[in-house]
Amino acid sequence: MKFVLLALAVFAFLAGLRSAWLWYRASRVQIIPMWEQNGRIEPVDVRASQQEWIIALLQTAQKSGDLNRRAALWTAATALLSAISALVSIALA
Repeated sequence: MKFVLLALAVFAFLAGLRSAWLWYRASRVQIIPMWEQNGRIEPVDVRASQQEWIIALLQTAQKSGDLNRRAALWTAATALLSAISALVSIALA
């Protein structure tokens, strides 16, 4: 039974590391203007340039939000595994 407790603790640790890595990546998402993504030069037209910046901002927010969502799910798994490990430890005592 001690092996089960150790396995739960290791899985909780790994899930915590995964969630931390995802949150780190979510905080490091950079805004890259559309013209740079497509290998073009910045449009001369101010409106076109602003539109492409807005698109880039929305894409960055979407990517960061997706990474945050995944990190939150991994954090929930970490909490669940830790709670199960603690409850099993108490039950065995």
